[in-house]
Amino acid sequence: MTEATNSVHLAKLRASMSMATRVLALQAALKATKRKLQAQGLKVNHFPMRELKARAETYLAEHREELIAEAKQIVSRWEAQGYFDRGRRSKLTSDAQSKTP
Repeated sequence: MTEATNSVHLAKLRASMSMATRVLALQAALKATKRKLQAQGLKVNHFPMRELKARAETYLAEHREELIAEAKQIVSRWEAQGYFDRGRRSKLTSDAQSKTP
């Protein structure tokens, strides 16, 4: 029973880390896309978000290895710091809730 629970937890952990890697890579692609547009003298806020996201997806496809490698380094650092530890997250949440402004 414990092995099954551990394997489920590990699967969820891997999925969370994988999603975090994807999100970070996409964020980096979006930033690069915006910088590219600004370098061309264009105003980023004149573009609809869906177009920026589409351009970012294209950029991600073209630079996937580089962006994913950078994102994996960040996620590995986060894992080492315990950000994916369920017990730590619940403690962080309860600590933040118990503080009064």
